[in-house]
Amino acid sequence: MNPLPKILKRDDYIQEGCNPANGVVLLACSVGDDDEVPCSRVVVVRDGLALSYLLEGDQLTSIDAAPDGSSWALGENGLVIRFDWRTPSSDVELAATVEHYKINGVEDEGPLRRLRLLGSDVVAVGAMGQAMYFAGQDFIALPRLIVAGEELTLEDLAGPSRADFIGVSNDGYAAHFDGKVWHKLDLPSNVPLNSIARLAGNRYAITGDGAALLVGAGDQWRAIALPHDERDYWGIAADSNDTIYLSHVGGIDVFSGTSANALKIPRRRQNEFVVLRSGPDGIWSFAGHSVGLVAGGQWQVML
Repeated sequence: MNPLPKILKRDDYIQEGCNPANGVVLLACSVGDDDEVPCSRVVVVRDGLALSYLLEGDQLTSIDAAPDGSSWALGENGLVIRFDWRTPSSDVELAATVEHYKINGVEDEGPLRRLRLLGSDVVAVGAMGQAMYFAGQDFIALPRLIVAGEELTLEDLAGPSRADFIGVSNDGYAAHFDGKVWHKLDLPSNVPLNSIARLAGNRYAITGDGAALLVGAGDQWRAIALPHDERDYWGIAADSNDTIYLSHVGGIDVFSGTSANALKIPRRRQNEFVVLRSGPDGIWSFAGHSVGLVAGGQWQVML
């Protein structure tokens, strides 16, 4: 896959991205820093095209998409857009596929953090234990995540469906939702947790502050001791061999099951590391004005 074209404008800042099909990249960008009138942009890169859609009224925090073209982007204050990445060949055609939804009450509760397609389900989570899924033409609230009387901030989620997923909290907890209730996981750690990835065999890998890496399922989890325990890991992703990639402010570490080593990344002023996502082209890194791809164990600068 060729490096991405220069698709960002000066005020664009990548919040998250995804790679739903070979050669396809979607970006959710905030635009500028006007808190009174927040703006965002969705960028679709496909078949040599770079399409975009400008959204006013919310700052996008998350994006996910399916191979069939179904795509969703989440705003922190509850504005959600649905669009098709596969068929448009111009900005006008992309805009024609966009549908807007509003999740009420979010501005009073606190920002939403993540939206994920879990199988055929669309699920979003965020502050104050908020969790909801899309049904028909609206988002329906799921039970809030509450531990010891506190509504926790959900930072990330992963799983096969809205009736079987795990959410992680920067309050130091993770919990499994079974379609009806939350079950707090018995983790061998209580550090703030930032990101989660699915592994083979219905297992998961969770990461967070203090070089935390937790691997397991159900109530069987192990904490893996990693070097550089002063590092806070913000993103996590795994490839088809269950090699785990962990992003920190200075780069990406790779855990292969026995040890963790720094990924060789040439120094470059634009490199930033926050979100990691797996896709058919490899492991993607999205942050700020930087996009990178790890394919065949090698780092490639894409933007």
